[in-house]
Amino acid sequence: MTQPQIFLIPAVQAHQTDRLDEARRLYRKALMIDPAQSDGLQLLGLVEKRFNRAGAAVALMRRSLRLVPDFTTVRQNLCRTLQGIGDHNGALALLRQLVAELPGDAETLYQLGSTLLRQERRREAAGPLRRAARLRPDHLETRIALSEVLLLEPTSQGAEFEESLRNAKAAVALAPGNTVAHLQIALVLEEMARAAESLAACRRALRVEPGMTDARHIAGINRLRLGDFVGGMADFEARKNNVWFQADGSPTPVWDGRPLPDDRVVLAAEGGWGDMIHFVRYVTQVARICGEVVVVCPPRLQRLLSTVPNPGNIRFNPEHMPPLRARAMFLSLPHLLGSTADTVPNRPYLSADPERVRLWTDRLAGLGGLRVGLCWSNGDATRAADPKRSVPFEFVRPLAAIPGVSLVDLHKQDNAAKRLTDADEGLLHRLGPDFDAGPDAFLDTAAVMKALDLVIAIDSSVLHVAGALGVPTWLPAPYRMDWRWMNDAERSIWYPSLRIYRQDRQWDWSGPMARIARDLARAAGAKAAGLSPDLLPQAG
Repeated sequence: MTQPQIFLIPAVQAHQTDRLDEARRLYRKALMIDPAQSDGLQLLGLVEKRFNRAGAAVALMRRSLRLVPDFTTVRQNLCRTLQGIGDHNGALALLRQLVAELPGDAETLYQLGSTLLRQERRREAAGPLRRAARLRPDHLETRIALSEVLLLEPTSQGAEFEESLRNAKAAVALAPGNTVAHLQIALVLEEMARAAESLAACRRALRVEPGMTDARHIAGINRLRLGDFVGGMADFEARKNNVWFQADGSPTPVWDGRPLPDDRVVLAAEGGWGDMIHFVRYVTQVARICGEVVVVCPPRLQRLLSTVPNPGNIRFNPEHMPPLRARAMFLSLPHLLGSTADTVPNRPYLSADPERVRLWTDRLAGLGGLRVGLCWSNGDATRAADPKRSVPFEFVRPLAAIPGVSLVDLHKQDNAAKRLTDADEGLLHRLGPDFDAGPDAFLDTAAVMKALDLVIAIDSSVLHVAGALGVPTWLPAPYRMDWRWMNDAERSIWYPSLRIYRQDRQWDWSGPMARIARDLARAAGAKAAGLSPDLLPQAG
């Protein structure tokens, strides 16, 4: 009787020398003789994986495990295959079994941690990755994964960032030519608001791989933070490798910024709603040098954005897309138009509906003193608030005790962070269920702002609405501010009516909110005395 080894041994030899077609044929012959060959099943599974037949590979490895359930090598290979096809839950179940049986196996711990990282379960991932790094300190992928976990965990603070940086630097020491490791250093330093050092790390990555778009993008962010507006916006063009252009298959060429007086250009809004409100200011400039401008934006924002000054040749969301000559993204416009920090169009460029302003002015007529709109949290019914940008209400509450101040809540009640206790509710004026309840976003918000003296808002769409209207606005900003606010600046090149109050230390809102309370008390006292309150940033 023919034995399966007569085919299995040469199959392994062919497999080891990358003769995969031959190996596959011989493994199949061995399994025809003995279908219960657990070795043959899992090895054929590895070959099928090499042929990008992951489904067949998984089925063969599972058959092997049914025969020998504690076959460690098969379980490890099956985990990697499941990860490759995105079945992280299946991989996770196997990995937990393996870690329980092999608590000192660095590879299994790394696989568990990296699987949890892919599932965005970062806090859980840190433990096995730390253990893997202790057991195998010279493993590059473990160091990078651990650095990434610690960087991306929303609750990470100074100690975690320092640990993340140490692991990223250890990765570079292990592989000086590894651009991912250099980029990881840049990302950690950027999160720590160490812009100059982060920029240097980006440049090291770009020396190794000049075409690395992620490093170019982060370099742009750092250059903008450091005040290099023109160079920063040029590098910022590398963001996402301009996915909008590359992924949609459109034949329309990318606009290079040159005038097209007889042609039509389409501008696509990108990023969050705040980004769209922020950068729509440039649409009027494009309209002055092009025959027609078509703006594609979220329908709910159309009415607000369409209040931008229109020479008569700007159309928003046409029902039928006309023939187009070129296209661009909103955030590319500063670069394409040659904007500098001194030429940013920063006069008020959006407007509130006059009838709504009259309505809300009447409704707020009973509020005395300095009328201040508040937005302390972001997020909505589908998206949790960002803890790094949102201010806990305990730091907002003291503002209500300042004499001569009336606080108006500018939130819609669409997530838990915006809902307060009954006692705190009594500190604020609520605008009612009809506030911005229609199909169009921020129309009532804009009208209410025109009836207020001041808006205090975190980095959010609400802040950009206030800035675009030219309403005096104060921004309590995190220590690591968004690139557009630059570093250590009280004033904004984008919104002359904006004053910035930056954290002295990460996660610590006590400093900026104490300065806001001090300045708010002075402004309320000035208004009570019949004087003009000091609400705008100091002239630079």
